[in-house]
Amino acid sequence: MTAQRYQAIFDWFRARPAALRALGYAQKISVLGVYLVYGAVLAVTLWQRSGQFWRVLAVPAAVYVLGTLLRAAINRPRPYEALDFTPLFPKDTKGQSMPSRHCFSAAAIMAAAFTVWVPLGVAACLLAAVVAVTRVLTGVHYPSDVLAGLAFGAGAAVIGFLL
Repeated sequence: MTAQRYQAIFDWFRARPAALRALGYAQKISVLGVYLVYGAVLAVTLWQRSGQFWRVLAVPAAVYVLGTLLRAAINRPRPYEALDFTPLFPKDTKGQSMPSRHCFSAAAIMAAAFTVWVPLGVAACLLAAVVAVTRVLTGVHYPSDVLAGLAFGAGAAVIGFLL
């Protein structure tokens, strides 16, 4: 995406304060929702499938660590750094844009949720999509960052659950 595209998105939201507030809420609620789903996944696993509890805990944790190391190694500048604009909501983190940590975490949690109870997996999938879209719309990630995050998180988690 170009600076002009981000600016067009920002202008659209700034001209519609209710939409801007909704975007801010969507960004926060979707992230919180992913963590609530993960809490539910852990609770259901502990209650009904206690033998899988450590696996459901360890696989997303391993994906988080591996993804964090990967993004530190890539150290891609964030769109607002590279294209010199201010994101819709204040953020001053430098680099480590690829892959999106929010997205790979959400995708790993989504994979864990699908192994426990499909409706939780569907909920996590929808929340992960909202997380991805809001990360781009607010200007803190490129579309490729969130797509890479979702692919890495889901792929690494699936491999982890198959092992």
